[in-house]
Amino acid sequence: MSTILVVEPVVLPNGETEEPYLATVKDDETAIRFVSLPSGPPSIETFYDEAIAVAGMLPLIATGSDGCDAIVVDCMADPGVRAVRELVDIPVTGPAEASVALAMQLGHRFAIVTIFDNGGPWTELQVRSMGVESRLAAAVGVDVPVLELETDPEKTRQVLLDAARECVERRGADVIILGCTGMFPVVEALRASLDVPVIEPLAAAFKTAEMLTRLGLTHSHRGLYRRPDPGKHLKRR
Repeated sequence: MSTILVVEPVVLPNGETEEPYLATVKDDETAIRFVSLPSGPPSIETFYDEAIAVAGMLPLIATGSDGCDAIVVDCMADPGVRAVRELVDIPVTGPAEASVALAMQLGHRFAIVTIFDNGGPWTELQVRSMGVESRLAAAVGVDVPVLELETDPEKTRQVLLDAARECVERRGADVIILGCTGMFPVVEALRASLDVPVIEPLAAAFKTAEMLTRLGLTHSHRGLYRRPDPGKHLKRR
């Protein structure tokens, strides 16, 4: 039995998590623990949101990851993933990184369909930081805020489908990545309507975490991920 900590880097107004969805994804021998921010943004749609969220989530992980075998950060921005890897000795996965790694095994060029106009350039920056921008066919945003994705599922499905078809038919994508973990309710409908693989990022991150746990692998502390020095951070006198 392994336990995966799913970090919701936002405030959940109704306390609802993706536990029912992840219950359909996880292995039988995997247990899930959730933590969310006590205060902060209800969604991450800007770099400002991301900065506030990371500041709030790091203390939660430092105190709440004991007994866990892996950590999943539930946001396509992968907020704080690199910082968390410095804090812990267990695998830490983010949806964007996991989805891109998976997409490159399923086709030659992938497209990411995300939220808002700023989502496209933001996603391009993420892919560039991974060093695989030559495999990115397109990164496009649709005008549906995160908190409205589940308000009208049919509208969400249609706008995502239209954007995905554009990426496949005119931009040369042979894999589609959904650019928000809140899009999971419509992934099966999109898969039924498209003739290319459609990757749901939360499942990609979660299953990657399970795989790393089963293989006994985690990130190295000898290169990029240095251990932080708690004594380095001083209070102003």
